[in-house]
Amino acid sequence: MSTVAILLKPFESFYRTLLDRSLEASESFFSRETGQVWFALPGGKKLTAPLEEFDAYVERVIEAGGIFYRLMFVHRYTGKQFSQTSLSRVEPTKEEVMALWDMLQRYMDTSQPLPDVPRLEPFRHLDPVTAEHDERTGRNPRFWRDLDLEAWKQGEGAQWLKRQMEYPWDKRKCKLTPQLGKISMDEYRKQRPSEAWPI
Repeated sequence: MSTVAILLKPFESFYRTLLDRSLEASESFFSRETGQVWFALPGGKKLTAPLEEFDAYVERVIEAGGIFYRLMFVHRYTGKQFSQTSLSRVEPTKEEVMALWDMLQRYMDTSQPLPDVPRLEPFRHLDPVTAEHDERTGRNPRFWRDLDLEAWKQGEGAQWLKRQMEYPWDKRKCKLTPQLGKISMDEYRKQRPSEAWPI
């Protein structure tokens, strides 16, 4: 094994560069600052468009363990579908997927603070709207990091999950729905350069 490692050592930087490019080409990105979304396409291409141009769906996934659900995005003007993102892991319930979509819309809405979730806590102070909100409400900047997770799951976390499962998600209006039909396909294509239309 050590002989193989020695033989491959001169090629280490090449393989690292190749892996980095591969990971970068397959990543998806949601920018709160610009409102743009990048989705990876085959061949290292990306589709970049405002979040308003994507429709979100709950996709049913049938696996050996049963029926699961995940968030799927469809670009309204190209018909491209995206379900293989870090946000689109399979979930046991539709409610979890709908809560994820709600959280993502709030994340992209710069008029309100970042969603209060563990993944975003280390960055809350970097967002001006969130920093002002946290200062005004006296939020502990280390709430999630210092939380006794097991105790939280038994108490407040269990109540939070119950509320999420009982929430009337089908009655909630998508913030992006009013954007539908505001522009025709011809007008849209005139606004976008041809290189923005990956095939």
